[in-house]
Amino acid sequence: MKKIILVVTILILSGLSIYAQDDIQQVQDAWGKDKKELVWIGMNLSPADSIKFWPVYDQYEKARQKIGRERIIILNDYADNYEKMTNAKADELINRIFKNDAASVKLMQQYYGRMKTTLNAMQAAKFLHIETYLQTTIRSALQGALPMIGELDSLKTH
Repeated sequence: MKKIILVVTILILSGLSIYAQDDIQQVQDAWGKDKKELVWIGMNLSPADSIKFWPVYDQYEKARQKIGRERIIILNDYADNYEKMTNAKADELINRIFKNDAASVKLMQQYYGRMKTTLNAMQAAKFLHIETYLQTTIRSALQGALPMIGELDSLKTH
């Protein structure tokens, strides 16, 4: 577990510098490669289970990256509009995040069923545990890199 935490920390730090460069493809490429290694370590599958798991995982990851790309676009839109944020823009951004979150949950539900059929419920649950942990860690890091609405305004007045 300590090795996973170390790799996740490295992933977050490299992901943030890439995110700051605003290059979505690099974020997806770096995240996918590092993420697959983390999933491989966490799943600890037998050779027979690996043969069944990885093709399903690769399909999942391709769909997840599309949703992840959209989330980065939304966060970039937030950053681009931060200083001129209006009620209407804030509402639009939040509704896009809700839609993105719903798509992510729907995808995880779909692939839980596929993983359960391909392997078993315990292995599928283990995959979702790892996936949820990684997604939450990355989302937290990206969210933490963005200023809260009005945060910079309050710093200007002090």
